[in-house]
Amino acid sequence: MPGIESATPGAAMTPLLLIAGIAHAGIVAEIGPPVETRTGGTWARALPTDTGWRMGVGTNGDFFIGDLYQTGTGLDGWDFDRSNWAQVTDHGDLKDHNVQMCDGGGYMVVSSANLVDHNDSAYHWFSNDNLDITAWGPVEEEVSNRAHNDMAALCTPWATGAAFGGYGDGREPAYFFELDRGGGVSGEVPLGNKFVMGGGLLADAPTDRIILTTANIDGILHVTSYTPDWEELDELELDLAGAGQRTYWPSSLIRVGQYYVLAMMSAEDLPAGSGDTGNVHLYVFTEDFDLVEEHRITDQPSGRDGAMRPWVAHKDDLLIVSYDVQNNHMFNAIRLDLSGVDEVDTGFDDDDGDGDGDGDDTPEDAAEATDTDKGGCSAIGASSGLVGGLLAMGLVGVRRREQPTG
Repeated sequence: MPGIESATPGAAMTPLLLIAGIAHAGIVAEIGPPVETRTGGTWARALPTDTGWRMGVGTNGDFFIGDLYQTGTGLDGWDFDRSNWAQVTDHGDLKDHNVQMCDGGGYMVVSSANLVDHNDSAYHWFSNDNLDITAWGPVEEEVSNRAHNDMAALCTPWATGAAFGGYGDGREPAYFFELDRGGGVSGEVPLGNKFVMGGGLLADAPTDRIILTTANIDGILHVTSYTPDWEELDELELDLAGAGQRTYWPSSLIRVGQYYVLAMMSAEDLPAGSGDTGNVHLYVFTEDFDLVEEHRITDQPSGRDGAMRPWVAHKDDLLIVSYDVQNNHMFNAIRLDLSGVDEVDTGFDDDDGDGDGDGDDTPEDAAEATDTDKGGCSAIGASSGLVGGLLAMGLVGVRRREQPTG
């Protein structure tokens, strides 16, 4: 029924076991119960605003954004307002989505579609803070040898666009398609041979680098750092999977103070093609990607009943981790302990560009631009506080590959 949907808390999750002998010293203080938005579809994406939260959802072949209200001070009371949600794509038969809050205000949505073959096409839309579509256009159409689903994306002064690669195990070249706010494509940046499906991108101003998180079919998390001009700096490999598990879909990386927070999937290590459902996990890292803590957010059974498409956003002392289960949009709110979190300036310098790919903003674009919001997601589940001793215990495998110089 249209109108304000009362988000419904679910059952409590089964806790993960704490690693014996390691004290919990992380930033996650409390993980709330799973909450249903009472809307059907996929690609649930929490989006913080100056005054609260919005939720983006994929449904009925398009992408919509509506207000998400917290009702009280607890982590389980939320209302998702469908009565005034806005349709920020206007296609009607889209498949996968990535939404980004743009530096300077507004949103960018990149979506895939099937024209001749599976996910052989991609499109992009820009909207302002009032959720009015301001421009749109194709990224490319009927390119069957490129996987346009599960894309990573950015909308920042350094880079605005989306990353696509080939099918398979990451041996095909991947490219970042630079998009401008007039609806055009202004260039393609080679990223090397990367399996970017299900990956995430973060333009991290404090460390002056763009970070790409990917996971091949081997279940290893790859963290690749680039300069703001897309020169590859190094690649770190992290084996975070538990016994009999594989990790994948590291699609959402954000900064919280001096930490990085990553939402990623974990599932039973079954043969390729067994499906993408599993459980959402939340990882907290230092700036050097040393693991600080890990939390399992969902406790879904194996198979078709599992969760998919993880996302995390941050505002004040809350994270929201959003995902979908059996075509139902869901999320968990997480309370943070900020007592040990530093205030870090995440803004871009004035000379970092305007984030439009080609720098051709119109006066109307400039008038519509407002301060962007910072955001994050949360979820409930059992927590496992993992402090730096994991490395010494051999529970986390780390490999670093640096780019050759000269």
